[in-house]
Amino acid sequence: MSSPAAVPGTGRALVVRPQSRFRPYRAEQVEERSRLLSKMDTFYKEAYSRLPAQTRCAVHTRFYYTGLCVGLLDPVSNILANTLHSPPGDPNVIIMPADETRLLEDIGKRSLDGLVAFLVYFFPYLASWEAVRYLLVADADLLVAAGLIVADRGMINFSVTSPASVQAFKCALGLAAQVAKYPDPKKIVNFWMSNSPRLQKLLGFVSEIKNLTRAITLIAKQGFPHCPDLGNAWDLAVSRPPYSSSIVNMPYQATRSLRMALLDTIRGFYLQALARLPRHELRTRYHRSLLRGGYCYGPLDPVSNIIVNTIWYDVMFPAAEQPVLDMIGPNSLTRLESRSFYGLASFLQTRYHNLSEHEVVQCLVASCGYLPCADRNLDATSAGDTHLSVSNLNLNDATAGGEAEWQRESCRSRCPGIYDAVRKMEQQSPCSSTQEAYEAAAIAAWHCNPAAQAVFLSSGKAMLQRPALSLLQNRDCLTSEHVQYIASLLSPKQKPTPERIEKLYAAVIDGKMRSEAQQRRVSRKVEAALGKHLLQDGEPIYELHIICSANESVGGPEYCSDKDDALSPAPCKFRYTHVNFWATHKGSPSADRHPILFFAEFDNEEEEGEPLLCCSVDVPTPFSEHVRCLYCEAQGRKIVHPASKKLHGGGAEFDAVICGKRYLNNDRLIGKNEHAVQRLCAVDEDFMYVVDFKY
Repeated sequence: MSSPAAVPGTGRALVVRPQSRFRPYRAEQVEERSRLLSKMDTFYKEAYSRLPAQTRCAVHTRFYYTGLCVGLLDPVSNILANTLHSPPGDPNVIIMPADETRLLEDIGKRSLDGLVAFLVYFFPYLASWEAVRYLLVADADLLVAAGLIVADRGMINFSVTSPASVQAFKCALGLAAQVAKYPDPKKIVNFWMSNSPRLQKLLGFVSEIKNLTRAITLIAKQGFPHCPDLGNAWDLAVSRPPYSSSIVNMPYQATRSLRMALLDTIRGFYLQALARLPRHELRTRYHRSLLRGGYCYGPLDPVSNIIVNTIWYDVMFPAAEQPVLDMIGPNSLTRLESRSFYGLASFLQTRYHNLSEHEVVQCLVASCGYLPCADRNLDATSAGDTHLSVSNLNLNDATAGGEAEWQRESCRSRCPGIYDAVRKMEQQSPCSSTQEAYEAAAIAAWHCNPAAQAVFLSSGKAMLQRPALSLLQNRDCLTSEHVQYIASLLSPKQKPTPERIEKLYAAVIDGKMRSEAQQRRVSRKVEAALGKHLLQDGEPIYELHIICSANESVGGPEYCSDKDDALSPAPCKFRYTHVNFWATHKGSPSADRHPILFFAEFDNEEEEGEPLLCCSVDVPTPFSEHVRCLYCEAQGRKIVHPASKKLHGGGAEFDAVICGKRYLNNDRLIGKNEHAVQRLCAVDEDFMYVVDFKY
C-alpha cells in the first residue's frame, strides 16, 4: 500500500492505494544474511565441540558434508542428528586443518539455502529475503521460524497436521535437503518424519554423546512408524526460547505477506456468497452487480455485505440487458477481492489516522474483515438495527460476528504482535464519521458512485428489517423470493436509469470476443464433466450452480507456430485448465439445495473429454494453510486445490522454481502474483456486459 491520499472535498478521509515496493535494498539483504551466517557458524562450532574428542576424526567427513541445520529440533541438535544419521564418509578422504574453515563456511551456506528453500516452499508469498529475516529472529531454528510466520500472518486456524500441511512439509523438507546438496534427500525426509513422534528421545541421543559408535547405532535403529507426528515437533518448537521471546517483538513488518493472507480469506467470503445466492438470479442479474459493486465491507459480516451490496447495486444501477453467464470472470473476481481489501483498509485508515498501514492490515486480520468487530466505535444504529451491536454478540454462537470475536480473542493469545495494533486502535477516538469512512472505502474500491454507497452503508434508517437480517445471518441458501424481498427493501423511490455504453471501440469488441471464447471453453468442459462423468446409475447427479474461477494457463507455456486461437496475444499454448465450480444435487428440493464446491483439472487439447481430476473440496478456513499451485499463483487465481491428489503445478514443478532452474523463479512468481492482485483497472471480462452491438 502507498501513502493514503485525502478524498477530494473532505480533507479528512484517506484512500489507500497499491504500491509496488516492499523489498529492502540489496545492501540490507546482504547484511542480514551475513548476520545469520555468523550465528550459524557459532552453532556449528558448538556442535563440533559436543563430539567426543577422541572420535572426531571418524566423523569429519560426515560433519562437514552432511551436518545440515535442517530438521525438527534446534539447530545444534539438527547438525548432530544429521551428522550421526548420514552414511559413513569415504575413508580415503582426509580433511586437512587448512580446509576446515572453508568447509565450515560451505556447510553453513548450504544449510542456510536449505532453510530458506523450506520456508519459501511451505509458505506462499514468502520471498527469500523475508525467510532470512524470520530465520534471523528465530536463531536459525527452522520450526521456530515457521511458527513466527504463522503468528505474524494471524493464521490462528493453521494446523501442521492437516493433509495439506503434512504433504507440503515432506516436500519442503526434501527440497531443503536437495538445495543444501545432501547426498540422499529422501533419506533425510524419512529420518525426520519417522522420528517426529519421539523427538525427545532423539534429543537425548544428541545432547550427551559420550560413546559415538553407540549413538550412531541407536539412531540407526530407530523404527519407521507409518504415521508421522508433526504436531509433536510443532509443540516442541513453540516451547523453545526464541519463539516465546520473538513472537511479541518482531522487528520487521511483513505487510505484503499479511495482506496476501487476508486476500486468501476474502476469497473464502466470495465463495460462500456465490453459494448462497440463487442460481437463476446469480447467472443473470447478480452476475454483473456482484463484480461491479459486491464489496465485502459494510455494517454486516463480510459474506452478508457482499450479498447486500450486490443486490443494492443491481437495484440502483441496473443494466439495460442482462446476459446469462455460467462463469464469474476470474480476472474480475480477483480484482473485486483486491478492491474490497483496499476498501476495508481505507475505512479504518480514515477512521484512525494514527494507525500505520501495517497496523490497519493487522486490525483487519484480527477481526477477520468484520468492521463492527474491528472498529468498536461504530454505532449500532449505523448498522441499521441494534441487534448488530458487537456488545450483544454471543461468542459461543455460530454467527459470523461470533467468529470474528473468536478470531480477535485468538489473536490476543496466539498473535500478540497483531493484537498490539488492535489495542492501539481501541485507545484512539475516531477521526472522521462513518459516512466519510465508507466514502473513502468506496473510492478505494472504484465504486461508480462512492457518495451514494456511503449514504447507503452509513444510513441510520433500518433499510433492512429484522426478517431480512435473519435471512442473511442464518447462512442458508437464499431463494428467489428471499432476494426479491431484500431488493424491495432497498429499492429507491425513483426508478434509476439503466447503464448504457453509447460508443464502442475495437478493443471493446476484441475483449468481449476473448471473454466469450473463454466462457464457452470452460463451460463446455464443466458441463461435460457433470453430464458424462459425475454420474449415478448412468444419470447425472449434479447440475451447475456457477463456475467461480478458472485458470487456463496451467502447464507451459509451450510455444507453437499453429494458429489454433487467432485471438491469443502470444504464439504459445498451455496444456491444462484448473477450475472451481459450485454444483447442486439434482434431486434435492430447491430450498434445501446446498451447493458443493468442486475442483477439476482438464486437458486443454480435449474439448469435452473426461477431466484428468474432478473432486469436491472444502471452502478454505480463514487464515489457515492451503494447497499451493505454481500456475494459479502466477495468475493471481486463488483456486481451491485438493490436498490428497496429484495435479500439475505442484511437486517437482515448484522445486524447479525455488531451485532457480526455470525462468519463473520465486521472486518472479511473487511479482506476477502482486501484479495480478494489484490490478484494479478494467479487464477484458468487463466487456461481457456490453450487448449493444453485433459482430
